[in-house]
Amino acid sequence: MDWTPTEMQGAIKEVVGPILKDDPTAWQSLVDAQVLALDNELDIAALLVEVGRTGGHVPALATLVLGAPIGRFGTAPPLGTVLTAGLIESGSRDPRRPRTRVEDGELFGQKVCVPAADRAQQIVVPTTDGVYVAALEDCAVSLQKGTDGDALGTVTFDGTPAERLGGDEVLDWWLPRVDVGVCALLYGLSKQAVIMTAKYVSDRKQFGRPIGAFQAVQQRLADAWIDTQAMEVTLWQAAWQVQEGRDSARAVAIARFHAAEGSARVLAAAQHLHGGFGFDRDYALHRYFLCARQWEFLLGGAEEQLERLGDLLAS
Repeated sequence: MDWTPTEMQGAIKEVVGPILKDDPTAWQSLVDAQVLALDNELDIAALLVEVGRTGGHVPALATLVLGAPIGRFGTAPPLGTVLTAGLIESGSRDPRRPRTRVEDGELFGQKVCVPAADRAQQIVVPTTDGVYVAALEDCAVSLQKGTDGDALGTVTFDGTPAERLGGDEVLDWWLPRVDVGVCALLYGLSKQAVIMTAKYVSDRKQFGRPIGAFQAVQQRLADAWIDTQAMEVTLWQAAWQVQEGRDSARAVAIARFHAAEGSARVLAAAQHLHGGFGFDRDYALHRYFLCARQWEFLLGGAEEQLERLGDLLAS
């Protein structure tokens, strides 16, 4: 694998970073900048890293990753259409074991913790009869705030008309890409948290010198930096294997473990080293912490990734 960023990835960083830094909610600006027309997993991961790094509150992961089967196996919607997916049901986070069912082309069941349910137009739905897509306007949607403050929806299907996208082949193509997308977002959040913390401990003084001069602080921040390096390496390895159509199950499980475990450690260290200032709502770090906690457990946290990896190694 060539680790050199491509011209496209460099352009994504140059365009997306400044847009979301000025306005973390600027979805339409991303649409207008034409940086969302991506079908390469490495490019999508690069965009999601920037979304995480800037603390962006845009439905990029929901649209480009969770809603990806619509364009791949169905009819691609217009660029900028907000998409989402119902991966989670009450009592189950495994989209391969859904209880939502289909009768005569209509959906019956319920999905919870649906991202971007307040603005998405279409939703991808794993069911007992394969993967379907439905219009959210045909569903009953109730909203609540997620850990990161963005809207999550409970979507109820009661005879909702839907179109079948396919069966296990959709899940096999889709779910590794969901994991890689989560890895990219968590890496971006963690990377920026380390940068913010390094600046803070360089500026914050105690006993007449920067607190970053104290060995304990240096050790904590060094551990956080090591975690982000592990997240970066395993992210790009997994994204490349998925892009190349290789057997990526092990690489994806390893990347998801480092993303879940590493982001939790990094953001906790960042909060700790900032002291009470890290929880100030006028300072960005608390948003990074909450956003990381929001996405860390999608499709399973660190322990579940280790269980998955153990099963793969034993098989």
